[in-house]
Amino acid sequence: MNDEMKKPQLIESITNGRRKFEETLSQLDEDQMTTPGLESGWSVKDVLAHIRVWETRMVRWLEDIQRGSIPQMLPPGMTWDDLDQMNEETYLENQDKPLMEVLDEFHQSFPKAFDMVKSVSEEDLIDPDRFEWREGKPLWFIVAANTFWHYDEHDKAIREWMEEQLGKA
Repeated sequence: MNDEMKKPQLIESITNGRRKFEETLSQLDEDQMTTPGLESGWSVKDVLAHIRVWETRMVRWLEDIQRGSIPQMLPPGMTWDDLDQMNEETYLENQDKPLMEVLDEFHQSFPKAFDMVKSVSEEDLIDPDRFEWREGKPLWFIVAANTFWHYDEHDKAIREWMEEQLGKA
């Protein structure tokens, strides 16, 4: 992982990562998007709900930071070791939503997340010492983890599934 990043690179990485992910999604029809078979038995629809939830969390965290608050990144009593449990809860909360609702929420969350990232100063995003609570890790790591790193992680899984199940990638 490269620790060096400038805001224009971050914006470009988000844009390119989302575009690549959307290109993968465009190859799937509604039946394929709702077919279980990805990691943990999820469907592409489930992955989209998952990504939307994390983008929304990131927006909330960045809003808190811009107000001068330390964001509560995890629910009370949870640690990052509970990440699988948090993701399972997201899955359960969204599993019965219709595909079109999940797609709408997914497409609505990105502009909000993207605009929020663009509104954060470069110093806040890039300086590893800007926020003591980050313990020397720059804020852009949070952005990357909830945007282009996240898109890439799931894009790879979807493409592998497509190759196995659908014979295309």
